[in-house]
Amino acid sequence: MSSMLITGANRGIGLEFTRQYLAGGWQIYACCREPEKAESLHELAEHFADLLSIHRMDVRKSEEITDVAKALNGAPLDMLINNAGIVDSYGRGVFEGKDDPDLKNYDFDLWLDIFETNVVAQGRVSGEFADNVAASERKMVVMISSGLASIANTWQAGRYAYRTSKAAMNMLTRSIGAWLEPRGVTVITIAPGWTRTELGGPNAHNSVEESITGMRKVLDSLTLEDTGTYWNFDGEQLPW
Repeated sequence: MSSMLITGANRGIGLEFTRQYLAGGWQIYACCREPEKAESLHELAEHFADLLSIHRMDVRKSEEITDVAKALNGAPLDMLINNAGIVDSYGRGVFEGKDDPDLKNYDFDLWLDIFETNVVAQGRVSGEFADNVAASERKMVVMISSGLASIANTWQAGRYAYRTSKAAMNMLTRSIGAWLEPRGVTVITIAPGWTRTELGGPNAHNSVEESITGMRKVLDSLTLEDTGTYWNFDGEQLPW
């Protein structure tokens, strides 16, 4: 049976990943900050009791990451999806560009919080579960990025924290990929597209179902030769 650990699994992209892979018969370790409030996950657990386990994990708290690792007790993970992340415009859409671009007015403490969650925490989680992934058959680490992380494609002021954090996460993907390639682990980063979630906002182009279906198709096509690459949900390889 294939298995997956996913962070930020209680809503949006993470929840739909969980839903679709459960339907495909995967064992899912669904992680989120407040499991007691994750109503949608608990509803899924009623139907997939043998496949779904829900774990407390704030990716900024190393002790909670370690607790989940102990609970897995070395169990192989075919796929680790680093999905948990935050943005500086919740509910307004990360692509809409309605924030103030003047850096004098920027919330620099929030910038640091976003970097910790979107970059540092991804490294922490990936390091903690690297052995589990390497022990599996599929051996894949997936970083959920954004089209706004593409330096080549972005020429717009604002969203500084989110854009720089996701671009840094792309660099982390390249570095982790080089580290884990000798162990046969494929590490890639993928953008879900502008998707209607709390992060994406209500005016986004894609439904969450369309986004996850597209990303699953891309992930199914990748091999170790693709490690360290950057993809869009529709199968386009994105420029750094």
